[in-house]
Amino acid sequence: MNLETPARMSLSATRTEALKGFVTEIFAKLGVPAEAAGLSAAALVAADVEGMSAHGVTLVPLYVERILAGSVSTATEPTVVHDGGSAIVLDAGHSLGQLSSDWALPMVSERAREHGVACIAVRNGSHFGTATFWARQIAEGGLIGIVMCNSRPRKPAPGGTERVTGSNSLAIALPSRDANPFVAELEAESPAADPASAVAALLRANSGARGFGLAAAIDLMCGGLSGGAIGPDVGAFDGDPELPYRSSHLFVALDPARFGVADLDGRVAQFAERIRKRVRRAESGDECLLPPELLARLRECGAKVGVESRLE
Repeated sequence: MNLETPARMSLSATRTEALKGFVTEIFAKLGVPAEAAGLSAAALVAADVEGMSAHGVTLVPLYVERILAGSVSTATEPTVVHDGGSAIVLDAGHSLGQLSSDWALPMVSERAREHGVACIAVRNGSHFGTATFWARQIAEGGLIGIVMCNSRPRKPAPGGTERVTGSNSLAIALPSRDANPFVAELEAESPAADPASAVAALLRANSGARGFGLAAAIDLMCGGLSGGAIGPDVGAFDGDPELPYRSSHLFVALDPARFGVADLDGRVAQFAERIRKRVRRAESGDECLLPPELLARLRECGAKVGVESRLE
């Protein structure tokens, strides 16, 4: 079924489970273990379902290029380089970001229940989907989850022209008595799509000072606490596939019970009811809307690595 957006862009409705299965097969053909391949696919498809398509299956061709070129590893476990009890540093070894993140989540949750607050910083990571995907899982376990990552430089300092920090992501999720946690993702403003607007944004004095400050702080916390790349040292995921991305991630978990409160989930549910009026996230939907050109590229990726399934 084909649909059109208000901008007259044609979209195709693709069954969510079929899309997950197809992307899973692509990763499996590249040597990613079955369970890890399914997780990686689920994280990417979730981004499309939730309206964050820039972090979704549109990146699958880049994943394929990077795995084939060797800049993304199919290893499933990071290395613990520092264990300070409630503060841990992992080296992901340039593995799929979904795999190092899935490894980190149980540990940060366990340590938060032990210490009240816990933090895991990850260096030498790769793209992990959306920060929301991981923060939500922490909150589903009854904890407050905060997840952030840095990315290639796209934003200049106010009044400057040199791009020094990325459009970095920050997600905060709180457990709720409602069916879903309360989740907010704050991403610094993405760069303009057309060259003229991009140049104008670079030259505009004092433009986006708050957004830049947030992005810079995320950059410093992720790369600084992990001992990983910061700012210009982070690669371009859509750049040379032979060069590691070197993204840094940060996972924080807080146990509300250690703050002496027992009704946070109820208060979160009431507050969420007032501001979203029971609007549910779209992940329960059975279909993803994707541009036909993207579907064609995914089919090409599947054929390239030997996937025999058809993506309709």
